[in-house]
Amino acid sequence: MHAPPQRRRRTRWRQALLAWHRWFGLGASLWLLLLALTGSAITFYDELDTWLNPDLRTTGEAVPGGAQPIPVERAIEQAQRALPGFRPWMIDLPNTPGRTLWMLGRQDPDGHGVQLFAHPADGRVLGWREQGRLALDRRHLMDVVYGLHVDLMLGPVATWLFGLVSLLWLLDHVAAALLSVPRMAAWRDAFRLSGRPGSGRRRLDRHRAPGMWLLVPTFVLSLTGVTLAWPEASRDAVRLVSPVSERLDFSLPEVADATRTIDADRAIALVRERMPAARVDSLRILPRAGAYAVRTFDPRDVDDQGRLWTYVAMDDGRPLGQRHDRGTSAGDLFFVWQYALHSGKAFGLAGRITVFVAGLATALLCITGVWLWWRRRRSVGVGRENGVR
Repeated sequence: MHAPPQRRRRTRWRQALLAWHRWFGLGASLWLLLLALTGSAITFYDELDTWLNPDLRTTGEAVPGGAQPIPVERAIEQAQRALPGFRPWMIDLPNTPGRTLWMLGRQDPDGHGVQLFAHPADGRVLGWREQGRLALDRRHLMDVVYGLHVDLMLGPVATWLFGLVSLLWLLDHVAAALLSVPRMAAWRDAFRLSGRPGSGRRRLDRHRAPGMWLLVPTFVLSLTGVTLAWPEASRDAVRLVSPVSERLDFSLPEVADATRTIDADRAIALVRERMPAARVDSLRILPRAGAYAVRTFDPRDVDDQGRLWTYVAMDDGRPLGQRHDRGTSAGDLFFVWQYALHSGKAFGLAGRITVFVAGLATALLCITGVWLWWRRRRSVGVGRENGVR
């Protein structure tokens, strides 16, 4: 007897999904394994980097955070004396006692970036390291791990490739879910380990069950991986359904000769005068726009980063504008959540642990998926040999 047409169509669809899932897994397993392991590690980037480099990341004493203004300008001056030609573009202020001031900048316009650390009490330089340097010593290890996760330390082409892998991984979630739950009446089976140890069913469940338990977190990671790797294309796509705005410094007019009359400390003070209760997270120096961007914490923040930007002119300190990353549209709200969800910081420590576990689970799925394919391939080969005999 022939199978009913509906069953034949269902069988063809399942075979097509299985072929997609198999060949995507084989083609992308190495990339996903790298992304998963490095992503899990950088979920706790600050903690691991502090453990490796306590002399750079901590002051060694409980300097009260926010008790008195941090001498940012003095720290910049001392940094430029220690590293002639150093020009910082971002200064991250410590938000907890005992943490250091962190500057990102360049010493050579055509060279690698520099991360410099200063004492928040007096601005003295505690040390620095070259950003983007391929070295596995304790100074650079976490930066290498971070760089491998973002772009393999190869630049925009690798970032684009990772965006493509994330997009295909996003689509594969649909295929994996349909394959794991062929009948809704038996959906619970997809979350269980069954079969005797060492059996093919047990090997299949070891691959299937972790993926189903963490299907939502890994789906979110794949989606946010696409938007973070392809920011412009993602914004263009979202603009089809909702307006998306950008930070104000993208629209500020360029200033040919910006006169830096107002220093960094004064820019921060002007923002605090306007918002006395605000806590400053970081400062960006925008010489092309002749402005400072002061980031402060705000009740609308979705993670542990200050998301309210206040722009101050370098020449006379006049306010140039203010914007929170949440913006005013659904599209803005969508994008402000992307990094917060991808890093897990949207939900504090519990969120970061979830992302950490999801990364390890994805690595496990890559390994068990390839192992399943290899075992079945070998079994088919043995069966053919026995048939010939």
